[in-house]
Amino acid sequence: MKNMLWLGMMLLLLAASCKDDNDNNGQVNLTFKSTFDTAPLVMYDEQYPYYDNLNLKFQLFQFYVSDVVLVPDDATSTTATPHTEIALISYKDVLNQSAAQQGITISADKIPAGKYKAVRFGLGVAPRFNATNPGNYTPPHPLDDHYWSAMLGYVFMKIEGNADNDGDGQFTDKLTFHIGANSLYRNMEFPIALEVKDGQTATVNFSVDLRRVLAVGPGDFLDVRTVTQDHTSNPEVYNYLYDNLEQAVKLQ
Repeated sequence: MKNMLWLGMMLLLLAASCKDDNDNNGQVNLTFKSTFDTAPLVMYDEQYPYYDNLNLKFQLFQFYVSDVVLVPDDATSTTATPHTEIALISYKDVLNQSAAQQGITISADKIPAGKYKAVRFGLGVAPRFNATNPGNYTPPHPLDDHYWSAMLGYVFMKIEGNADNDGDGQFTDKLTFHIGANSLYRNMEFPIALEVKDGQTATVNFSVDLRRVLAVGPGDFLDVRTVTQDHTSNPEVYNYLYDNLEQAVKLQ
């Protein structure tokens, strides 16, 4: 009888220990807030001053991130903690200042409690995902759209808007930039000092400056008077924009 009682107590303690281990998780939010220079990016109605006294409006800005992981702050650990496999960061529904201030958030709610020193992700659609197509996914899914059948791959980044190129207040010059190719995919890493606590939510904030995607500075910018579209056809244009996107994503 004593042996049976001892065995039962051990099983209860083991179960409690396993439960504690399994439940010792927190949520981590990665929030991406987009701006145009220092102004919150709002679709449709807002107009933004650009170089050479040009003005722009936007209807769409979006890009993919893949294989998001958190790197433990532990010299004995070489394994990163998975956060999100693939996500579409899209500002198409950011229609007011309040929504712009909130940004776009991707969440993971089973991150082991502990300290983390970096967040890593791929900018674009990872090659293994880019080899699939929307038919492989059930909506809603980040990869159920934005696919080029002719290119056999996904559009990594989209920018759509209008320019007032003649200064008459009419935004009649359409801008369309759809960029995507395996060669453009790149890995990014950001140092952080993040502590995840059991049952709590931690947030990592990023900023994404759309003006920085279109321009390096006053003497180095995409001239929308002469270049109004690209569908990954002109390397000079799409490499410029995607290189700039990498620089435009910043840890806040």
